[in-house]
Amino acid sequence: MFMYQTFLIFSFLLQIVLIYFLSRRTINNLFHFIRIYVKDDHVVFSLISLLFFPGTVVHEISHFLMASMLFLKVRSIEIFPKWEKNEIKLGSVQYEKKDFVRGILVGISPFFAGVLFFWSVSGLKLFPSQNVFLNLIFLYLIFTVSSMMFSSKRDLVDLIYIFPLLIFSYGFYYIFDLKLDFLTQNKVLLEEIFNFIKQVNLFLFISLTINVILLALLFMTKLFMTKKLIRRNL
Repeated sequence: MFMYQTFLIFSFLLQIVLIYFLSRRTINNLFHFIRIYVKDDHVVFSLISLLFFPGTVVHEISHFLMASMLFLKVRSIEIFPKWEKNEIKLGSVQYEKKDFVRGILVGISPFFAGVLFFWSVSGLKLFPSQNVFLNLIFLYLIFTVSSMMFSSKRDLVDLIYIFPLLIFSYGFYYIFDLKLDFLTQNKVLLEEIFNFIKQVNLFLFISLTINVILLALLFMTKLFMTKKLIRRNL
């Protein structure tokens, strides 16, 4: 059982990292693919931002809610894409920064929002459904929300900061011999927690699969077009 639980946690962390890098690669390849047919960068970025708009909304609102809950004054929130300095800005939240810990919590809030979204979908048994159209909608939402869980390097850095905090917390727990029997000996609660992680892993795997399929399709299309162009020039 311990090995299985360790595997679930490792799979969860690994898939989070893979989604970050693969989603960046997917967005980049989509841009170059659309750029072949649409020569205006403004239009291309707008199309891509529209594609990932649901994920952007979840991302920015999670920043806003976390900052508000931590009593940090929110100066502005943007959920609609804006064209600034020759590039598209998907969204932003400007808030009052006071201390390191609250800054990290606000930074990683899209990660928790994404996990909460997965929990809602699985808990309410919304996916899979008997309606094919609804399944496609949820696949799209799973893809966009997971892709936008870390839409910037800053967000990923904030997540990395969690690890030293977890190590510090464990050291504090060990040194002061804190009793957490209600958690460690509650088999029902532990089972629920790891079932939850298992469900989240499934959605992360779905997102990874969509990213891989998209990258493969884009690569094959690019290869086909390159070969076709070579044949024309012969």
